[in-house]
Amino acid sequence: MDDNDNNQGADNSTELRRRRGIGVYSRIFEVPEHDVASVMSARVGPVFAAEAFVAAGGAAWTQPGLTGRDRSIAIITAPAAQGISGDRLTTHLRQAGAHGISHDGLTALMTLLATYIGYPRASSVMETIERAADSGFHHRDDG
Repeated sequence: MDDNDNNQGADNSTELRRRRGIGVYSRIFEVPEHDVASVMSARVGPVFAAEAFVAAGGAAWTQPGLTGRDRSIAIITAPAAQGISGDRLTTHLRQAGAHGISHDGLTALMTLLATYIGYPRASSVMETIERAADSGFHHRDDG
């Protein structure tokens, strides 16, 4: 990508958004960009993957008003509120760890959210967080 790729106003074409989206998923899945299409297609099929790349390449992932940590908190909160846990959440937990959110931070987040999303959903997410921590995705403290 060249310098204009990061300028939201200069060009927001579908192809540019697709390229940005592939970059986003490369970071999420921790795979080289040239492997992203096949990895994503294997998970959700090629048609859905193509649409996801364009969506992920939009301004939401590059706006300076949110840090990677902020985005991780929002992205973990959204599926948690919908009752989504397990493998679908583990990828985002790995990203959260890369953005400095520890096991203790995730525990605090779910404890806070439990009142709002319900204890059954929060506890299901906590099970996923514990499995992720046991797999080495997170540090046990914020220090």
